[in-house]
Amino acid sequence: MTQANFSSVIRIVIMLTTLIYLSLCLMGGLEASYPLQSAVVHFFIFLASLLVLRHLLLLASAWVETSLPPTQWPRQDDWQPLVSIIIPAYNEEEVIEASLNSLLALEYDNYEIIMVDDGSTDSTVDIVKHLIRHNNPKLIPTRVIAQSNGGKANALNTGLIHASGEFVLCVDSDSRIIPDSLQKGLRHFRNKRVAAVAGNIIVANESNLITRFQQLEYMLSQNFIRRGLSLFGVVTVIPGPIGLFRKSALSQARGYDEDKQLFAEDADLTVRLLALGWHISSDEGMQAVTEAPDTISSMLRQRYRWKRGIYQVLHNNFFELLTAPGKRRSLIAILLVLEGFLFEVLGFGVTLFMLSNIILLGEIKLVLGWLILLFALDILTLFQAASPKQFLKYLPLLILQKLTYTFALQTWGVLALLDEWRASKMTWDKVERLGLLHQGSNS
Repeated sequence: MTQANFSSVIRIVIMLTTLIYLSLCLMGGLEASYPLQSAVVHFFIFLASLLVLRHLLLLASAWVETSLPPTQWPRQDDWQPLVSIIIPAYNEEEVIEASLNSLLALEYDNYEIIMVDDGSTDSTVDIVKHLIRHNNPKLIPTRVIAQSNGGKANALNTGLIHASGEFVLCVDSDSRIIPDSLQKGLRHFRNKRVAAVAGNIIVANESNLITRFQQLEYMLSQNFIRRGLSLFGVVTVIPGPIGLFRKSALSQARGYDEDKQLFAEDADLTVRLLALGWHISSDEGMQAVTEAPDTISSMLRQRYRWKRGIYQVLHNNFFELLTAPGKRRSLIAILLVLEGFLFEVLGFGVTLFMLSNIILLGEIKLVLGWLILLFALDILTLFQAASPKQFLKYLPLLILQKLTYTFALQTWGVLALLDEWRASKMTWDKVERLGLLHQGSNS
């Protein structure tokens, strides 16, 4: 059997298993048979226990990670390593000025900026050249490299070829970097095993419920999970808006995968670095303010691509991790399965059971118990992740987000996974830029 055929078989088996599990959950909720319902309920109790254990472990590790005294490296009065900042851009005239201005104002002395224009047809390049001439008081070395459109991964690799720094900061062109981010990110590289540092994402345009929900999601899910995994050096996704790398590690991993059918090039690079034995950290002080999709349609298109991309990364790297020497990479493989799709599929089964139980049979006890558990875990996470001011700001949104946005994304994520497993075609989708980067803050 060829590798392609084996890959197809794995996808089909996972898809059929998922559909059988979801069908059993639905029938259990409808009380098709008492033994089935009892078995499903007992399984959900086990799942709830597993969820609580996972959450408490992440909370504890995130607390320890943020409580550790920060390493001072390099010191302000010492040698500062050269950092190359790569910013790929394709038709980014709405946001490139705010993004580049933030890079020119970083509180660090020794860095260069490489903007790779990936075949833009608007005024992106003209704006960048104007800023270099008229808004670069520190005379930061800044280059514009033009190429025909080859995709984001190709543009990043082009930047890597021209990068002179010992460390490389990769940023999205719709992101504004907080001034002290470089200094905070670099301190992690005192540990020679660290290949990269993932940054913290802040939504710039909290202009409606959709974008506010996304900011809350970043705090309760993505940023929180990265902070919890950072203690063990096993962060599984370095976000596109801000990621700081050791260049030698990037060279060993051979840069970004330029396969245009791979829809999460940042996650793929992260996992390949982990597979090589490197550690990946996270720093909540290394921050990028970025635009979030402000409509339901654009947000769902983005998350559809993310979900399929994350599964692709898992599928492409799982067996290499599982069979690598030592236990650490095998545990990372299991972690990717749990966080990449298994928890989402299992949670969606619970949702199906609860909805069928309450809509058709009027049973609310299990639903209330499950929701109270989820709310309690989210409140604990928000308390740990947010400042007192942020906690009071986002707490009222939490209930509405959980009852609408979270379950909608869960459903959409499972549909995206089913499409990926049946190899449905998908193309890259560029989110419309709004030019609102100046609205975000790190408060």
